[in-house]
Amino acid sequence: MRVMRGLRNTVLAMPFLVMAACQSTPDSRLYTLAVVPPAGAAQPAGSALRTLALGSLDLPMLIDRPQIVRRIDGNRVEALEFDRWAEPLADGLRSTLAGDLAARLPGTTVLPMAGSSVGDGTAVLAVTVLRFDADATGRVVLDVQWSLSPGGGSGARRSGPARETVEVPSGGAEPDAQVRTMSQAVGVLADRIAAGIRR
Repeated sequence: MRVMRGLRNTVLAMPFLVMAACQSTPDSRLYTLAVVPPAGAAQPAGSALRTLALGSLDLPMLIDRPQIVRRIDGNRVEALEFDRWAEPLADGLRSTLAGDLAARLPGTTVLPMAGSSVGDGTAVLAVTVLRFDADATGRVVLDVQWSLSPGGGSGARRSGPARETVEVPSGGAEPDAQVRTMSQAVGVLADRIAAGIRR
């Protein structure tokens, strides 16, 4: 009888134990990349480029996931389960890069997406991300290839493919500091792409 009573009490307590376990799970923290203003005065791209649209933007599968990824060493990475992107990283990177380029190319309309058909006078920027992560200290590496294809009647010349490797020193090892440093890396990339477009 005593055993049955103990079993019944255990069964009755189970839902409360499950609820307590669920309540102890930390909430996910959501992050987005941010546009970083240029360090100096922005220079126009010139009359040859009035509209720039972002075409393909490819990410490696390693970082194309909801969780923020951190590199532990040369062979290991970790996905931060409770520190996640608020939107797919490709979408956030696309809109942030478009905003950064617009801030660096006054007089040029920058579209975050080229669409299925590109209008006359629109040059298309294609970007392939080879690496975009931080190490355990928070130092960020952004390694990309990019090329610019002139749209019909844009007057712009084809550029690239060019490879840019951006390294930004650690702003801190915490995830929020890592995301701020990643935003700075995108800003530096935009500086370099804008300079390449002006050449």
